[in-house]
Amino acid sequence: MKHADHAPRIDSMTHSPIEELTALVVGGGSGMGEASAQAFAANGGSVVVADLDGDRAQRVATGIASHGGEAIAVRLDVSNQEHIDAAVKRTVARYGKLDVLINTSALVTPARLEDVSLDTWQRCFRVNVDGALMLARTCLPHLRRSAFASIVNVGSLAGEHGYAKGGAYGPSKAALLTLSRQMALEWAAYGVRVNVVNPGTIDTPMSRGAVRREVLSERAKTIPMGRLGEPGEVADLIAFLASPAASYITAQAFNCDGGLSQSMFSQPMGVPQPQDPIS
Repeated sequence: MKHADHAPRIDSMTHSPIEELTALVVGGGSGMGEASAQAFAANGGSVVVADLDGDRAQRVATGIASHGGEAIAVRLDVSNQEHIDAAVKRTVARYGKLDVLINTSALVTPARLEDVSLDTWQRCFRVNVDGALMLARTCLPHLRRSAFASIVNVGSLAGEHGYAKGGAYGPSKAALLTLSRQMALEWAAYGVRVNVVNPGTIDTPMSRGAVRREVLSERAKTIPMGRLGEPGEVADLIAFLASPAASYITAQAFNCDGGLSQSMFSQPMGVPQPQDPIS
């Protein structure tokens, strides 16, 4: 078993705890994944930006490099084991190691349980759960060699509370949370930490594409902080959990939601049932 005392300590007062670490950021072509890749690189880490849309991944990597950061791009379909193998192989070939896996990938399939097809259910779980497992298991041999190994999976408040059209998405994110805790339990002996970040309603291309503008405006009014979250605010939490600064934190889920999850239980009629995905 690895112990914290055996790992070199980083003085976060004099330099970034992320400095010299290498991260594979999945779903890094836009939104919270893009912001996470940028935050990691801005703090001195090397980043492999992976996304189903290879052009978006390349745009993000090029942008990081233009600001003096270190990044490369790969096209990655998380439901395809061969794609995952290739992405991890390229990461290690380029940087010689892999310290951090940040998984922000997600498939949103709005439908009620009685309406969702079995095919849609399985596609949602294939990306949101199977993909997370395949990614983590493929990265594990390399993470075990790192003194600062960490996995951060991005979940959703829908995985904790559900929502009216979350027939497949909500259950898949609930499964991701339990899967992440199982990883943390089993892999702590290897020195690999695993945590989950549950965003609230974040102003991302995905939320703007899935939710009508007027609905987002109304949603903002229900958030105690009175506004939608920014991708960079979620990315800062992800970067912290991925870094050695969080060296004694594992098997936890953190809501980054402006107080939304707490306000759900202060409604006069109990938990509200939003008609669109929370995150």
